[in-house]
Amino acid sequence: MNDLSTTAMQEATARHDFRFYSRKIFSAPNNRYYHEQRINAALLLKEKEPLQGAVADFFYGCWYDIPYDVEDVFIRIQNHLHPQIERAFRNCINKIDYIRHSSEFATRWSVLITPSLNVDTHRLRISSDDAKEIAKNITTELMSARDNEDWSTIEQIENEFFAHCLACNDRLAFSIVWFRLGKSDWQFDQRWQSCQEHLEQTQVASVATDA
Repeated sequence: MNDLSTTAMQEATARHDFRFYSRKIFSAPNNRYYHEQRINAALLLKEKEPLQGAVADFFYGCWYDIPYDVEDVFIRIQNHLHPQIERAFRNCINKIDYIRHSSEFATRWSVLITPSLNVDTHRLRISSDDAKEIAKNITTELMSARDNEDWSTIEQIENEFFAHCLACNDRLAFSIVWFRLGKSDWQFDQRWQSCQEHLEQTQVASVATDA
């Protein structure tokens, strides 16, 4: 039990640090120290999506460093991301490609770049394990914010979650969160309905295309 409590506390601290440096980076996009601290925090989280978003922001904000002085960062993130994502970041180091403001490597955790409209590519970025981990964390954060009557934080978390689901076509995470919150009498507003309808329409269009 103590080990579990310690792990949960470490994860909570890492998540707090990640959000802290996210705000710092938003204000100072080219500050390499903030980016590296954010990446260090992301490495302590279970899911891959925060790390992917943090590295993509780093490669965008500190683009002038990328071809010359990031090998130590790349070594730290190796084997923590999907292989195709690691290869894409390696291509940036090798000057074969670069991260754009609208990027297929952006996640809901990104603060400097935004998701591209390439939904098919995004489908490759989310595994079922990641979706379940994201759903667990979102549910926990929303329930905690409701207990604290922190309505502005609830709206922010919800909006981030909707952006993630739509960009990554993550129906699994949306369904899990919807089910768990529904059991706790969550008040689903029109934004939830709109996100659900969009995901359903995307699924229908995908089935029709495959047929």
